[in-house]
Amino acid sequence: MRKYIMRYIRQSFSALKNPKQMIPTVVLGVFWLVLALLGSYGINPLPVRIISFITFAQGGMFGNVLGAIGGILGKLLVVAFLNAAVIPLFQKKSPFSGVIGGIKGFFEALAVKSISSVAPLLGGVGFSLLLYAFMNSTQSLQNSVVGIIGFIMLLKNIGRQGGFLWGLIFSAVSSISKGKTPSYIAITRGLSGMTLGFVLGVTLSAIRLSWCVWLGAGFLLFALIFTIIARSKKEVSVA
Repeated sequence: MRKYIMRYIRQSFSALKNPKQMIPTVVLGVFWLVLALLGSYGINPLPVRIISFITFAQGGMFGNVLGAIGGILGKLLVVAFLNAAVIPLFQKKSPFSGVIGGIKGFFEALAVKSISSVAPLLGGVGFSLLLYAFMNSTQSLQNSVVGIIGFIMLLKNIGRQGGFLWGLIFSAVSSISKGKTPSYIAITRGLSGMTLGFVLGVTLSAIRLSWCVWLGAGFLLFALIFTIIARSKKEVSVA
């Protein structure tokens, strides 16, 4: 998995060779700087708050060191989303061509017929709730756009069945299971669970309930229990 991540980072740095691909990141960085300066002077009218919400400008600005790190991760997600939306336009391609297919794959993944198929869904929900709480440490509605972006990008990945996230999951599972390759449907269920988790996280922020960490841990615990039960039944049937 480490080799896969390092290879992806090297490929990402290759984008520096094309200045056009850096335009969205530079523009977003300017917005963050301007919004930070306005905030320091107490200038916060409605248009500023709207732009701040859309750009996740306040991410990592409040809380402890862990919250700051989570905010940085959230900002990286926003940058990735902006690049995914803008750069294909320079290449005369559709920015989110996989979203429609992702919606179809999402609903197909919800059709579970066994205990073993429930576990990836629950695990995905739990993981994304914890990830959302990490990136949005205040779990406020103002910073909830990171959950909306996560939801959209996951749908795109489900539809494409490829890209960085799929490769990372395959690499991680292969490393943990010592070479065992997961099925596409299992990964789809996990990603579908993550989309549900982001929706749940944003909903909790909208009704001002900071339950993401506890619910995320609970979903992961249930996923582990369902996995153990499924393995036990499999071992009994084999015996």
